[in-house]
Amino acid sequence: MITPNIIEFLRQESVESCFDLSAFVNGWNTWKTDIHRITSNTFSESTLLSLGDNLSKIFLTTGSSGRNQSQVSGGGYGWEGLVCWYLNLCFAGSRAVAIRKIRSLPEALRNSISVNYGSFTSNTESDITVIIFPDKPEFTNDKSSLSILDSGGNVIPNFNRRGKFNSQKIIDPLAAKYFDEFELGIIQCKTNWNDNAQIPMLWGMIYEAQTFNNNSISIGKNGFSIQQIPFSYSFCTVPTNNLTSYTPNSTSVHRVRNLSGGNYWGRPAKSGISNSIKEIFNINYSNAFTPNQRVVLKSILPDLSRDLKYFDII
Repeated sequence: MITPNIIEFLRQESVESCFDLSAFVNGWNTWKTDIHRITSNTFSESTLLSLGDNLSKIFLTTGSSGRNQSQVSGGGYGWEGLVCWYLNLCFAGSRAVAIRKIRSLPEALRNSISVNYGSFTSNTESDITVIIFPDKPEFTNDKSSLSILDSGGNVIPNFNRRGKFNSQKIIDPLAAKYFDEFELGIIQCKTNWNDNAQIPMLWGMIYEAQTFNNNSISIGKNGFSIQQIPFSYSFCTVPTNNLTSYTPNSTSVHRVRNLSGGNYWGRPAKSGISNSIKEIFNINYSNAFTPNQRVVLKSILPDLSRDLKYFDII
């Protein structure tokens, strides 16, 4: 049974935020039907992971040609939501969670990815941020049993007067306290590869730089920086472009080849071009699972119709 801890609380919030996206909701019934067809309604650790090889095909069942800019933008949100949904499904029961909104990150983690240019602070187009939480009881135990003190030494109530978990008041001080034991990964999601590959390339360069010649540029603030913890930057695309245009020597492929977290798409891996999104767990986030991802995924299968029913996969 899934432990109702901080991590699972954030997972449910993140998945529910996907269902708040009109582009996701509009496509979901079609996508769900395709998911059932691909898995033959048989859910196992293998079939859940293998959805990553089919995520682009699933997404494109609701695509259309001749879309205007508004529809293209909406499609981008739909792809972002579908990737976030898939990641959290395959992270269920682990110490990792995929978050869509930067403002939903604990304050210390949000501060750590800020890029400062003089007095101006900016953040990457971090469509999805993956957090691996420290293996600490404050994060892994039932959240109703927590006893967290505020800066004045007083116990923070676990729930407010309306019975809702006091997430920000509790998680923010914990994230600051254990910051050095977190791991972070940013995944930029784009439906179009050719037009957008230069964006993750440039942000990847910024985040991987150890120093800047211009002292007015820095990464992180308030004492928190991703340069202090394990960090990866990745790109995940459908793509909606013609697949025959991609070769190991394509400019768009070269642009994302050296990202610290790798390049992915929702299709089977193609050597020299892209990994399947299902490989991102082994490549970047293996520390989230004890003892390993397949064991954890197998253990949560009964919960897909219970504690994890918000995924709406069954």
